[in-house]
Amino acid sequence: MNEQLKNGYFKLSGIKVSGDPEAEGSSARLEQIDLLLAPGEWLNLVGVNGSGKTTLARLLAGLTMEGVYGEMDRGFAGFGPSPYVMQHPDAQLFGENPREEVSFALEWRGVPADEIPDRSERILSWTGLLPIADWPWEQLSGGQRQLAAVAASGAAETPLLVFDEATSMLDDASRGRVQQVAGRLCRSGTAVVWVTQRLNELDPYSRVVALAGGKIVYDGAGRQFLLGDGLGGKGQTPCEQCGLRLPYLASLAIEMNRLGKLDPHSPLPVTAEEWREVLKRP
Repeated sequence: MNEQLKNGYFKLSGIKVSGDPEAEGSSARLEQIDLLLAPGEWLNLVGVNGSGKTTLARLLAGLTMEGVYGEMDRGFAGFGPSPYVMQHPDAQLFGENPREEVSFALEWRGVPADEIPDRSERILSWTGLLPIADWPWEQLSGGQRQLAAVAASGAAETPLLVFDEATSMLDDASRGRVQQVAGRLCRSGTAVVWVTQRLNELDPYSRVVALAGGKIVYDGAGRQFLLGDGLGGKGQTPCEQCGLRLPYLASLAIEMNRLGKLDPHSPLPVTAEEWREVLKRP
């Protein structure tokens, strides 16, 4: 693999993914997609059901190849599919327990056999699964099984990892653990594509790509996506324009700013941590 392919951007240019040509009324699932993804980047992918976000996520993971038109250079992601974590963990678990699942994943990725035990221990520790690594699936909760799927997907520390609404069926504690593991992998150099409809998961400083009708309608910072101009006028925010509902804290920030209750020289708060800081101010 040459250095340009190994380290370059993942690039989509003019990508179209067609619908089923035999289906009555079929239309394109993706239309004119231009996208750059950098090594080690965290990209949030959002949109209403049917917007095309799962099709784009599968394309980025290398799982959707039929009916694809346009130019695609996988760049740093290299050849072959990237790990893909789905909503329902049971559909992607093949071992008898978390330790076996992680070992299978490392073997499939071509990790030398003598490295597998140490790497398995490390990822099982990261995910908090080490104490129950040898328990059978029926003794584990849905959240623990999802963490096992995350551990198996992240164990090989691949250049790209795609999460397709991987936290949507989890409780708050399990959801937080999955996000922590994904964040740790991202900080270590893995690019993360995070597909979600839970907009309170968005970091205001991270990148958001929003889809509607199979097209990218927003590509920019999370805070701007949620707040728009933040002035509380009649215009809709980018979030609302693509059919999504504003999270409560972002909606509150817009209203409080409109009423003149927030510091006009500071960014509007959209996370619980930012609101705590605002409330501490005199």
